[in-house]
Amino acid sequence: MADPHSSCLIIGAGPAGAAAGILLAQSGHRVVVVEKQDYPRFHVGESLIPAVNPVLKELGVWDRMDGAGFLRKYGAEFLYGDGEQMVHNVFANGFVPGYEFTYEVERAKFDQLLLDRAKEAGCEVRQPVAVKSLMQENGQWRATLSDGSELTAHWVLDASGRGGVLPRTLGLKRSGFDHLPKRYAVFNHFRGVRRRPGREAGNITIVRVPVGWFWSIPLDAERTSVGLVTTGAKQQRPEDAFAESVAANPFMRDWMAGAEALGDFHVEADYSFRQSQFAGDNWLLLGDSACFLDPVFSSGVYLALSSASSAAKLINEARERGALTPAEQQGYTRQINDRVAVMNELVSLFYDPHGFSVFMSPTNTLQLFAAVNSIIAGHTQMGPGLRWRFRLFCAICRLNRRLPLVPLVELS
Repeated sequence: MADPHSSCLIIGAGPAGAAAGILLAQSGHRVVVVEKQDYPRFHVGESLIPAVNPVLKELGVWDRMDGAGFLRKYGAEFLYGDGEQMVHNVFANGFVPGYEFTYEVERAKFDQLLLDRAKEAGCEVRQPVAVKSLMQENGQWRATLSDGSELTAHWVLDASGRGGVLPRTLGLKRSGFDHLPKRYAVFNHFRGVRRRPGREAGNITIVRVPVGWFWSIPLDAERTSVGLVTTGAKQQRPEDAFAESVAANPFMRDWMAGAEALGDFHVEADYSFRQSQFAGDNWLLLGDSACFLDPVFSSGVYLALSSASSAAKLINEARERGALTPAEQQGYTRQINDRVAVMNELVSLFYDPHGFSVFMSPTNTLQLFAAVNSIIAGHTQMGPGLRWRFRLFCAICRLNRRLPLVPLVELS
């Protein structure tokens, strides 16, 4: 007789959903993944951080990354808009050893790779099919799908993104991050964008400008993802806002001088939020369904994959009981929030001109720069040595608001 507690419905087939499906199917669960979009499809969030590497290995796809054509990413570059000052974060120089590189990924290909692996692991994938309604009956979930069918499952894992089927169904409260104003991103793929030579060709480049910041992410030999994150007015057409900001910035004018847009511009708006809780008796929120942080440090896929790994472990541990204990629910929510809190602190310092001035004037006294390197690489579960160094760096950034430890640089 089949274990009644081993049936899992996963809503959404992005990185979080596919990863959870792989891990649960490998553990013997019956998994159905429901995805409303056809794949492959365009998606933002192309730059990974090294903290995802262990999960990619756990999923059985690490050895496929080079073969898929993804560029190796050995570090990140941060610049002022005039291009005169740059900080190069090399992952191999981090305080925590063992994470020399990760990858830049075209999400259409990366997400398809993970979904193919989920099917290979034994997941049933229904696509393109949306979950129209979701309700609980006698300890089971009943889902009505857009193709007219219904299915039941004991566990529901919501990886449907910011739209969140479960949060709407359960009426969860959602909040933003108080220190972050509402922003929006305008982005596209381009041919002809400049990039660094040699091994640094795979670096992500972040350019701080008065209206916000630009990203430049190499995807393959020709194509680059470039986006602008800003708080400016949205009355302009996206392509006009993007072009105006490029023209106003010396570094980006030169960087994009020979660039050609390869499709329509995309816009994502007001994306920073978190739900009030991430788990219940027999449900969990994964990745963007739980929370999403400003993307400046490329934490999105890391939070998606790490939440999927944590959720799968919890379900396996609770399999015989058929429910998560209150302590397990709270622990999962706290674990995700703790990861977000570390990256969130770095994001706050990035947007604070005084903090960013310290960030752009690195010193490796007491291995502070090495510690920041490791946080940028995604080491949010800090050991004592990394923790006190990161706390000291953050304290110096805050102190710089009152004492002129590092000169404040005007953005251009």
